[in-house]
Amino acid sequence: MNRSILAGLLALQVLIVGGVMAWNLQEPEKPGDFFDFSPEAITKVEIQADGNSISVVNADGSWQLEDGKPADGSKVSSVLEKLATASTGWPVATSSSTAERFEVTEDRYQKRLTLHAGEDVVADAYFGTSPGYRKVHVSSADGGPVFSIQFSNYELGTDNTAWLDKSLLRSVGSLTKLVHQGEYELNLEENAWAAVSGAELDSDTVKKVIGRFENLSVFSISDDSLPDDPTAELTWTDDAGETTLLLYHLTESEEWVATSDRIEGQYGISTYIAKDMAMQLDELLVEEEEEAEETSSTDESTTSP
Repeated sequence: MNRSILAGLLALQVLIVGGVMAWNLQEPEKPGDFFDFSPEAITKVEIQADGNSISVVNADGSWQLEDGKPADGSKVSSVLEKLATASTGWPVATSSSTAERFEVTEDRYQKRLTLHAGEDVVADAYFGTSPGYRKVHVSSADGGPVFSIQFSNYELGTDNTAWLDKSLLRSVGSLTKLVHQGEYELNLEENAWAAVSGAELDSDTVKKVIGRFENLSVFSISDDSLPDDPTAELTWTDDAGETTLLLYHLTESEEWVATSDRIEGQYGISTYIAKDMAMQLDELLVEEEEEAEETSSTDESTTSP
């Protein structure tokens, strides 16, 4: 082989080695956002899993479930913000077999999320297995590599309760009047609660009961059959006017269910909260022992020299 050919081969080898070295010296790809959407532009969130699906819709600035019940807007906004800023680096898998193993394919996925901005679909992705704490494998429904992002599948619930506004039965602002039909009527007078009957109330107990209405949270949407008559009928006046809430104690399951004339539907309430709300008048009164002690103390102070 003559010298000119050898020199050419040597020069080519140098170029190849130099190119490989230059490639290896390049900065690794910086993390980028997996999704490309603005949370404020989203008008509909669709989630599918195990044959179940749910949609949460933004109607005139308020998030709602498909049946019109109010959704937890803070939760929806939080989830959208996490997804919009979920960053990723290099793909963790590119083959179809690995994607299936990570459960991010059309035939095998744990959750499918579709986001709409008006008539446009701005995100459509499969969520699969977890590679670590608060991490999940994700892949675009259009195909492509698998990435790992900072997120948890449990945040994409597929039942209405997961997205329900748990405060939907809560009073609007503070109570100024509370009536337990057949038991008592209380009015707020000069920052103190007084019974229309003139009964002496235990202020701490009354304060606890009022707080149950002002901080009321439900934990589920109930489809139980309700008795004909409620366990307690409670009417109160708050910043939005007057409303009536009915409490039902289901003796067989020992559960409590509430309905309201402000919001359609029936909702599960924790037992300890419902029991406080359903207290009868005698449970709100100053205990007789306390009254006796106060009377005794008064008598002693009167007869003391």
